[in-house]
Amino acid sequence: MMQTDTPNIRAVQVGDGHKLTVTWKGGAESIVDVSEPIATYAVFASLRDDPAAFRAVTIGEWGWSVHWSDDMEMSSDTLWRLALDQGSKWLRAWREARGLSQAEAASALGVSSRMWRYYESAEHLLPKTVRLACIGFDAQQRAA
Repeated sequence: MMQTDTPNIRAVQVGDGHKLTVTWKGGAESIVDVSEPIATYAVFASLRDDPAAFRAVTIGEWGWSVHWSDDMEMSSDTLWRLALDQGSKWLRAWREARGLSQAEAASALGVSSRMWRYYESAEHLLPKTVRLACIGFDAQQRAA
C-alpha cells in the first residue's frame, strides 16, 4: 500500500552538489538529490552553476515546498517522490552489490522482509536507521 499522505517539511539543509537533507514533519530525514529537476527545468537555470544561490534554500510557506525565490520552488510532493525513488534505488543497489536476496539482507540488518520489500518498491521512505545499518554491515564485513 503506497503512502499517499505527503508530509510537509520541517527543516532543510544543503549537502554536496545539488543534494538537500530534508527533515519531514514526522521527524524522518531524507537525502534528496535534486540535480535532475534543476538540470531539466529552465526555471532553475540560475541554480545550476551557482552554489551560493543553491545554498540560499529556505522552507516555503507552511512547509509545503523548498524555496529559493518567488519564482523558484520545489514542492514537498516532488521531494517526497524523489526521496522514495532514490532511497529505493540506493537500497536495491546496496543489496545487489553484496549478492544478497531481499530476505537475507533484511535478516542481516534486523528488518522484516515485508518492510524491506516496502523500501525497495518505494512504498515507504527509507529510514536513516536502515541506511546506517547498511554502512555498519559493510564495516563489520571489512573487519571480519
